[in-house]
Amino acid sequence: MKLLFFPLFIIFIGASYSQSHWAIVLSSKTPETRMSVWKIGDYSIFVELDTIDTFLIRNSKEHARSFYYYCDKDSNLANYFEASLKRYERALQQFKKADEGFDLRKLIIYEGIKNSNQNNGNSSILERYIKQLVEQGKAIVFYKGQLIFKLTCISELRDNGGVLTFSDFLNRGYEIRTCFDQRDNYLFYEYHNMGW
Repeated sequence: MKLLFFPLFIIFIGASYSQSHWAIVLSSKTPETRMSVWKIGDYSIFVELDTIDTFLIRNSKEHARSFYYYCDKDSNLANYFEASLKRYERALQQFKKADEGFDLRKLIIYEGIKNSNQNNGNSSILERYIKQLVEQGKAIVFYKGQLIFKLTCISELRDNGGVLTFSDFLNRGYEIRTCFDQRDNYLFYEYHNMGW
């Protein structure tokens, strides 16, 4: 019986502290359309202006539809969607005047009622969409001024090292870093809590 549980225990310990890597193949061609830019540290991500415009229009329409649906039913949800809709419309107006190399961090997009902490640009909604475009190979990425064609994703369990307390065990998670060559100089960072 002990011989049966020992290998399972070893596999469990190994899986608990596992780390995995995978590569993202980036776009290798430069589109001949107008581009906008999202800069993060040493990275510059170039995305077609039309792609961002389509994203903003689609989300604006979804929020307008939700606002009109809830305006007579639930005032809290109506206020939520109305505030979001106004931000998307403002971003669309700002984006229509955009020139080549427009800085996407200037767009103030977030969902919900007014929040002064989020009125500084640097939209997490837009960042998630740009990350999606990078992963799909629909964005051009420069690292320290050089065009790159591959990024590495590193996923690993995050813990304090040593013996885990019960609280550490329940609240542990894993992080995913997307980088070019240096693990600490990452383009995207995500943390997923696996606890209860």
